[in-house]
Amino acid sequence: MSPFRESLIQIAKKMQTCEEWLELVRDLHEPVPMRPPPEGLHMRWAEKRDLFEISALQWFVKETDFMEASLVRGDRCLLLEDSEHIRAFAWVTFLDYRLALWYTLKLPPGWAYLVYIYVHPTIGRRGVGSYLLGKLMETLRDQGSTHLISGMYSNWDVSFHMHMQMGFRIHRRLTQCKVLHI
Repeated sequence: MSPFRESLIQIAKKMQTCEEWLELVRDLHEPVPMRPPPEGLHMRWAEKRDLFEISALQWFVKETDFMEASLVRGDRCLLLEDSEHIRAFAWVTFLDYRLALWYTLKLPPGWAYLVYIYVHPTIGRRGVGSYLLGKLMETLRDQGSTHLISGMYSNWDVSFHMHMQMGFRIHRRLTQCKVLHI
């Protein structure tokens, strides 16, 4: 191999970053550990009127039109709110979900995918996420779902720890490498 080509390969390797994506799965037939409900918050399913606030909490990653279409297709979003604002939510889909250009998660019948779980930082680290996830799992089980899949990057320590405490197990590991952070 020519020295120039070898130099380019070495530079490219130094500029390459890899991220590990974990797929976790939870059998909903197993008992769900429940925490006490958070004080001052009540739960309900999201409606169209909630989508702008949910989108803002996600830093507008998804447009409200996309989210509305997802609800029409059957997605569900469980909210925890106080008298003024949404403080936490968990978004779940029952359809195959495109995670990347190169990967679509295929959901068998009875399986659901936890697209997003969010807890506002002002109420974080108090068990709110565990409570919300537990109620979501109970509700999904009561509605006939058998398994819940969740995905996250391996360095999301808080989320990973919460999922493991709630009975999730690592189902699959995927690695995606980028060159030049593109």
